Formats: sequence, C-alpha cells, structure tokens
Amino acid sequence: MNHTLRRVGARLGMTAWLLAVWVLLWGRVDALIVVGGVIAVVIAYAASRLPAVPLVRRIRPLRLAEAGAELAWDLLVSSLVIGWHALRAPRRARGAVIEVRARTRSELVLLAVTTSISLRPGTLLVDLDWDRSVLRIHCMPVRDRREADAARDGVLRTEHRLMQALVTPEDTAEEEPR
Repeated sequence: MNHTLRRVGARLGMTAWLLAVWVLLWGRVDALIVVGGVIAVVIAYAASRLPAVPLVRRIRPLRLAEAGAELAWDLLVSSLVIGWHALRAPRRARGAVIEVRARTRSELVLLAVTTSISLRPGTLLVDLDWDRSVLRIHCMPVRDRREADAARDGVLRTEHRLMQALVTPEDTAEEEPR
C-alpha cells in the first residue's frame, strides 16, 4: 500500500471516529444528525490540523491479551510497591528520570506504550522526543542504577509486546528487506 493510500485511510479513520463521537453526543441517529456531523468534521479538518488515526496492518489477539495481562500484573505489583513505600517510609522513597530509546516508528504503538507507562503507579511520562525516539520517564522507587536499568527494561518489554500485538505499516516497513 503506498503512502497516499495509507494517509487517506488514516484520515478516513479519524473522520469515522469524529462522526461516531458526534452521533454519540446527540444520542440518536437520523439523517440530519449525520449530515450535520459530516459538516462539523469537514469544518474541523479545514480549521485545524487533526491527527490521522494510525493504521494497523494486523492485530494479533493472543499477543494483545498477553500485553493486557502484563499491564494488569504491572498495575498490581506497582500499586503494592508504591503503597508499601508510602506507608513504610514516604520521605525515603526516591525516584529517577530515565531515558528509553523507543524502537517503534508507529504513533499508535508509541501512544499505547506511553499510556501503559502513565497508568502504572510510580511511573509517568515526562517527555517524548519524537525526532530522536526517546521517552523520558519518571519512575519510583529507584535507589540505584540497577533499578533504573530494570525500569528501562520493563518499558522496552512493554513496547516489544505491543509491537507484536499491533502490527503497523511503519514498523513492518523497517523489517522488510529493501
């Protein structure tokens, strides 16, 4: 699929999403609401630079379930660790900002990774340098370099699982031989 078709498909995806939100806001579907929604979407596109919905070439349900299970486990473990530190010695819990170089080129996968990171207690996305593919993440508790490296490895494992679950044209283009 060439670049123009991907771009048009992504724009159509965003159009469908905005139209669906429009209809949900009105609470019913009729011709006038749908036509009004189409007009609103056209005006929104003309007035601003709306992002395109990234395309997914393939979704692997088992891998997606694995990534979801990993997120659930991380939520449980991180909640317990942060709770323990908050009760035991709240003033001694130290954090660190780590840099992680992302391997994905897909905005969708990167969004899923950053959302997953920010949902976990004790971690928060601080900055995203898209040009260099670097995530800056505040994580706690981090007492030494070993724990910082473990946090970085956890982010990379999450990214790897999501890249396997959501196969996107951007990531598969790098894997294919030229």
